[in-house]
Amino acid sequence: MFKTMDNPVSRKRKRNDRVFSFHTFGDPGCPCDYDGPFRDNIRAFLHNTAERELYDVEGRPAWSIALQVDDSHSAQISLVIVEEDIQNSRHPHCDHCRCIGWSHHFVSNRRYHFIIPAPEIGDRPLGAVAGVTSGKICPNCHDPLPLSAFICSTCNVDAVQGSILDLQSHLLHGVLHCNGFGHLLRVNGREKGSRLASGREIVDLWDRLCAMLRARKVSVEDLVKKRNLDYRLLHCVAYGESWFGRWGYKFGHGSFGITQQMYAKAIEAIRGMPLNVMTQHFEGVDQDVISIVSMYQRISGQVLQTVGDLVRFMMELKARLPLNTAANTSFARVSFNRDHDRKGATSHGGSNASNITSCSDMPCRWSVKRLELATQVIVEALKNCEKKWMPRQDVRDAARVYIGDTGLLDFVLKSLGNRVVGGHVVRRAVNPITKVLEYSLEDVNCGAIPVNGPSIRSDSKGTFESSTLCEVGRAEVLRDIAYIYKHVLECYKPARRGGKNVLSAIPTAARIILDTKQMMKDYKGEFTRKCANTELAMDDDGMLRVMCKVQINEDELQLDNVLDVLLLNSGSSASTAGTTSNKKPNPPAELIVLPPHASVGELKREAERAFRDTYYIMRDFKLESVTSLQGVDDDDLLFGNIDSGWDIDVQGSGIDVSSELRYEGGSDNWVVDCSCGTKDDDGERMIACDVCEVWQHTRCGNIADSDAIPQRFLCGNCSIGLFKAML
Repeated sequence: MFKTMDNPVSRKRKRNDRVFSFHTFGDPGCPCDYDGPFRDNIRAFLHNTAERELYDVEGRPAWSIALQVDDSHSAQISLVIVEEDIQNSRHPHCDHCRCIGWSHHFVSNRRYHFIIPAPEIGDRPLGAVAGVTSGKICPNCHDPLPLSAFICSTCNVDAVQGSILDLQSHLLHGVLHCNGFGHLLRVNGREKGSRLASGREIVDLWDRLCAMLRARKVSVEDLVKKRNLDYRLLHCVAYGESWFGRWGYKFGHGSFGITQQMYAKAIEAIRGMPLNVMTQHFEGVDQDVISIVSMYQRISGQVLQTVGDLVRFMMELKARLPLNTAANTSFARVSFNRDHDRKGATSHGGSNASNITSCSDMPCRWSVKRLELATQVIVEALKNCEKKWMPRQDVRDAARVYIGDTGLLDFVLKSLGNRVVGGHVVRRAVNPITKVLEYSLEDVNCGAIPVNGPSIRSDSKGTFESSTLCEVGRAEVLRDIAYIYKHVLECYKPARRGGKNVLSAIPTAARIILDTKQMMKDYKGEFTRKCANTELAMDDDGMLRVMCKVQINEDELQLDNVLDVLLLNSGSSASTAGTTSNKKPNPPAELIVLPPHASVGELKREAERAFRDTYYIMRDFKLESVTSLQGVDDDDLLFGNIDSGWDIDVQGSGIDVSSELRYEGGSDNWVVDCSCGTKDDDGERMIACDVCEVWQHTRCGNIADSDAIPQRFLCGNCSIGLFKAML
């Protein structure tokens, strides 16, 4: 939702005129630091920072925050937060929790939707457009359907009117459960209609929000596409991680039985394949691939050794080429920096910071003078550092003493790397042990400047610049990237002819990467924000922080185990195996924050309140005892009995284990036992056997994703049993 300040129909702020910067909102101290549990932080955030809207979104309360995009005050982006009460929700269970492996979590009482509305909504409030632009959805799989559809082709279920929360064109839509676990559902950047913020900037905002509010773990399904290419495969080959990896999202949950180790080996197998070996495979198979490799080897001016080097160079070359450069008709001078920060800035050689504005692909809102000042402050900070390498956060903190604009510092830090400033070279590299970006300062006269370009030249002022004359245009580079993607990465063309095992391994590795879509980031919400990023991860706020986990009595679990007993007595080997492996683990513990001199009774009351406030089946929960504090009176101090950071178990009564809203994954006691090794729902299409009722992937059952699900299906075990019975 974009609001122009001079638009007469824009609503005036009712309570205050606070407008925050889109690029710094959520940074430490902006607008506030929250170090309590998420369930309390979100309430304080909405009360103190957001503005309560006069409308409701389909009966749900909503708040909004105005975010200013630039210094011109000409445009704003509205961030809308909608609170959804599970009791009145259309979909009380969370499919996203089930797909990421959190189906064992108890259903949370509330979840909060963070939305930057779709461009077509304009300045209209969400409550006014609900049910108008959202189209239809399938009530079974919740997939969006066109307005003309009456039945979901996948589930064969009648379509229903969708919610505004199901709209696929929101620029940002993230969900956080009140227990701190959440999901980034969608991000739509400039290619999808965003006029003022790129996809990278939108995810930056989401990441800062999660860190500020002390979210615990957040998942995302990586379905990013660039020109109909699956970007998760392209980006993994170029940089060794998913596009979301730059924000710390790692392997979360693999489909089709894929493990984290398999995923890491698959990435290394493709991106580490030597180009000289690959070109030998394409001899007599596809001369175009060999020509593409040779051409970009020549353009780079250096030896590209692996497939990962080639793809990364092509992607970075494309980013540096002007949009209007015509292929084969004109020459473009392009500067290269192999340590280029993938978040958007480009680097050219230069002796001062003024080159930043002319060399960056991003619009710059700072003056040359401010850029030069920030650069000099950063260089002085590196000069005063006692160690050779200085972590990025330390550089930023030292520079903030003199430069208060954190956005300016981030912009300059992203543009520095193998850059000559005065008589020094600013180095930038990732520490191989800590994986933290670090900076270093070297004297120009100490040695050559290893800028990985084809040539290095110097002008009369001693300014170094790495440049090349590039004979290809942006459109041609895009076509070459797509060709390499189709014939090398997605489907290794020589493998179609059979032969060596290494050829068949490449398509298998590509399939593993494409099948790994569920990513997850641990924000360490149980710690304060300051300490979550330290290696020791120890809090220094003086508060007593413990993690409480509920132990459910065995008699309360008896009802939940009835179905398991029935399955065990059914005699089905598949069902027995699936039931044993599908036993749900314990739900996550809850963070309890208390004053340092709190008593045992205060701990019990606060833990009881936390569980009641967080989980639906624990609304009447009554805490009776703390396992590690047996024999300790309620009036006794916790000091000396437990320490901050401890995990403690509590017991109580009043848990409604028979409720249908017990687990986020639902109350269905269905069994998954697929030949690929999957034992739980992973979000992929599945089918149940008509005899044993065990679910497996349609792909593993030799049913293509493009084929309709058959009305009758038998798994392999039941097919063999039926065949033997007929003999």
